Amino acid sequence: MLMFIPYELEIEGRPELRKFPANVLFAKVTTKDGMKIMGSALYEPDVSSFASDGTRRLLRYKNTHGGNCWLQIAYDTEKQAWKGDKIINGKIVGSASGNGWQGFFTHFTLLGLTNGERCVMEKLASPPAVTR
Repeated sequence: MLMFIPYELEIEGRPELRKFPANVLFAKVTTKDGMKIMGSALYEPDVSSFASDGTRRLLRYKNTHGGNCWLQIAYDTEKQAWKGDKIINGKIVGSASGNGWQGFFTHFTLLGLTNGERCVMEKLASPPAVTR
């Protein structure tokens, strides 16, 4: 299992975005034909989607590899808690919530990749052979 803790989004003149991540990464490692392969999908903020309703702030993230893949992250300023939904092809495929930055993003990114999610696949380097 892989999880990632992102940095906080910092855009000059936009302090309302500070409780959101700069990006979100999901990944999964598998073995194919004896070779370890990692698939990863990176999501970046769509700042134009920012919405605020009372104590709830919402921001959407687009998959950098395209497709109908996006995230919706909400932050409640009163409860100081996050809720994230991962949407692939119009369906929510996973959700997480929490009131601590590390805990929330640990659970959210542990969702990993989903079938149909646009991603990049790359071979992982094999560890060097041990000789004696």
